[in-house]
Amino acid sequence: AWGLGLLLSIVYFAYFIMVSSGKINPGLLFGFCVWGNGDEEPTKEVGCAATGATTNSHLVALGIDVIMTALVAVFYFLDKNPKKENFSYFIYYIAFGFIILAHGILHAWIGSPSPPGIDCYSADTSKYERLGYVLFAAFSFFLALIILSFGFQFGVPSILGSGLFAFVVVQITQNAGGGNEYFLPGLFCVVHPLSCFTGLFANSTEGKAMFSETVGRLFVITTLVGICELAACDDWFKSIGGHFYYDLTLHSAIVAALPYFTFPGSKKKRI
Repeated sequence: AWGLGLLLSIVYFAYFIMVSSGKINPGLLFGFCVWGNGDEEPTKEVGCAATGATTNSHLVALGIDVIMTALVAVFYFLDKNPKKENFSYFIYYIAFGFIILAHGILHAWIGSPSPPGIDCYSADTSKYERLGYVLFAAFSFFLALIILSFGFQFGVPSILGSGLFAFVVVQITQNAGGGNEYFLPGLFCVVHPLSCFTGLFANSTEGKAMFSETVGRLFVITTLVGICELAACDDWFKSIGGHFYYDLTLHSAIVAALPYFTFPGSKKKRI
């Protein structure tokens, strides 16, 4: 499954390049396929709130992310592994919860009326640019560090690899067309091949368990959803709800990778 995911990730990245360079225009707002329940579709000109929408793809995604974060906490308390009391074990749940909740906070900012949000689209990103790229680089680094450390153990190679990953992501998104509009999709288009590479070559016992075939299959579905978003937003993907399917499938894969599902002894009663 991870091999197929890697091939699809390359396709996903190719679509990102075509979209960000203007070769195709699928009708994205700030890099996302956005549906709203208003009288008209959200657009760059009017955003989401002015259409009369009370919810949109970002806010639905936020709700999904909050539920998924809560599930991470629930499965931690259900976990019966004897190693549960160790901080090194607890950090798995903290890391996964952080990834999901941080994703949800981004959707809350993008999908909420301005201020404090940007109402699904902002033509002027200059006021966010300096701080935004510092936070973006930091988030990219820690995301890569979590993935690489889980797959190959924490150490100097995973730290250096994460620094390189953050540098590459920032360079790609800064040099993409469309100003800074595509920096968030750019991150996830690069994180997909990184995750699949880790799934294929993970060499730690914990990494091999967490990057299981089940998680790999879910990740394949997530990548297909991402491709559909970039390739067919206006054609049909927006009409069925847009971006929130990405959060639903991605975070289902993350929850499926939790120690509760992947580590031996996590579902057994402690003696």
